[in-house]
This record gives sequence, structure tokens and C-alpha cells, in this order.
Amino acid sequence: MCYHRTILPVMLGMLIMILLCTGCLASEEVPEIAYSETASPELAWITTSMTDVATGERFTIKDLAEQGKPVILHSFAVWCPGCSMQLLESTKLQAAYPDKYVVVALDVDPNDNAAKVKRHQESNKFKGIFTTAPTDVTRSLINAYGLGFIQSIPQTIVICDKTATYLEDGVFKADTLKKALDSICS
Repeated sequence: MCYHRTILPVMLGMLIMILLCTGCLASEEVPEIAYSETASPELAWITTSMTDVATGERFTIKDLAEQGKPVILHSFAVWCPGCSMQLLESTKLQAAYPDKYVVVALDVDPNDNAAKVKRHQESNKFKGIFTTAPTDVTRSLINAYGLGFIQSIPQTIVICDKTATYLEDGVFKADTLKKALDSICS
């Protein structure tokens, strides 16, 4: 009898987590945002200083983009299996095309910290720059792309030529991501 009372809430909780991780709770799409030296508040995520959890170095997305390589920004959380799948695909892309792209993995879960994110990166041998999202970065991403940006992860944004192009939520295979990058950044 107790079994039936506990199984329904557990299954409901699992369904919600699956929906969040697989991207079924879609966000409102905003495909491209151009930015300049004076970014608006919804673009604070481009100019806010963040810390690489592996090296301790400070960076901004804008600084990375100005180095001339396309920047791939993935939102993620350490507990999200879909996010890990995306980060694995991006690691494959970086292995196939070394020094061609910069991948930034932005942990948007306020319960995760730099140490947890660093362990996640190291234990999975993911390549790229991993960081935790400061509150103003999260707020600015929500302002730019809607609440779904943090509710349905992973999300992917490509930044090249002073344009941030929102791809969508979900997992992109390495070859699909490469085709998108070639199309956007050509």
C-alpha cells in the first residue's frame, strides 16, 4: 500500500527532471543579438567578468570573442545528463578542430559551486572553459532569451563577428554543431 503512495511522486519528479534535461520545456527563441561596445542590460552576460574554474583566470565572453575564434556558449548543470552529452560532443569538436573554437560551459544552477564544476569537468575530461554563472549573468540571459534559458538546459549560443546567435536547447552532435558554426560564422 505504501508503495503506491511513494511511486507516483517519484515518477512525477523523474518526469519533470527528464523534461528539463531533454529540452521539452522550450524557451521563446531570439535567434540573433548584435552587440557593440555599449551593451544593454540583457547583454551583461557578454561583458561580465567570470572565472575559469580550472585555472582561476578571469575572462569575459566579449574578450574571448575578440580573439577572433567563434565562441560556443553552453548552459549546463552538473546533474544534467543531457548537458554532459552536449559537453562531450563539444569536446569531440574541439579534439577534431583544435584551436578553432572556444567552448565556454556556463553552470546556471545556483546550487553548484566552482569546486563542484571543476570536479565535473575533470572527472569527465571535458575540454573548454568552465565557469559558474554570476547572478547578473543569469538575469541577463533570462532577459535576453527568456526564462526557458535556465529551465531547459543545455542551451547553446554561438558568438562571432559581434553577433550572438541563439541556436536552441537540446544536444547537438559535434558534426551538427560544426555545420551550424560554419553557417553562422562564414
